[in-house]
Amino acid sequence: MLLEKDEISIRLMQDDIQDYQLMAKWLTDDKVLKYYEGRDNPFPLDRIIESYQPIVRGNDPAIPCLFYYKNTPIGYLQYYSLNDLPESDRQMYCLEETDNVYAMDLFIGETQYWSQGIGTKLISVVVNYLFEELEAKKVVIDPQVWNTRAIGCYEKCGFVKIKLLREHELHEGKYWNCWLMAIERKKSVHLY
Repeated sequence: MLLEKDEISIRLMQDDIQDYQLMAKWLTDDKVLKYYEGRDNPFPLDRIIESYQPIVRGNDPAIPCLFYYKNTPIGYLQYYSLNDLPESDRQMYCLEETDNVYAMDLFIGETQYWSQGIGTKLISVVVNYLFEELEAKKVVIDPQVWNTRAIGCYEKCGFVKIKLLREHELHEGKYWNCWLMAIERKKSVHLY
C-alpha cells in the first residue's frame, strides 16, 4: 500500500486484468459516468486497457491509484506534478510558478459509498501525503461547477475556489465551466 489511514488505503494501480476490470466496472456505470467522463463516454474493458495501461506503465506523468475503504476497492485516484506545465497552462491555472504544485482527479466507483464522508477522508489523506511526503506547496483540483457534492467535499477539506475556468471540460457534448480550487501547505511557525 502507498498509504493507509482512517480506514482508507491507497495503492498504485497495477498492470493486471483485475485492476482494469474494476475500472471498466466503474466507468461503464451511468451513475459514475454522470460525474466522471460522461454517460456518452463509457470505458469498456478494451478501452480501459488502451487508455490506462500507458499511465500504469509510467508513460504518463500521472500516478494512477486505486483506493479502498475498509479493505474494499471503491475508487480511482490520480495525482501529478505540474512542474512541467507550459506557460499558457500556468497562467490559466493562476500559477506563475508550478514547482511543487500537484493536481489530482478522483472518483468513487462504488456508488453505495457515496455521501458517507469517505471522499472527505480520502481527500484529507491524499492532500496530507502530497504535502508531507512529496513536499507539495499547493494542491489543485478542477471540478465542474454543477458538481456541488464534489465542491462541498473539497471545501470541507480546505480547498478554496480560486478562479472560474470557462468552458474548460468537455462532458456529455458540452464544454462546462470548472472551478479551479486550491489548498496551500500551511507553513509551520516556531515560537521561541
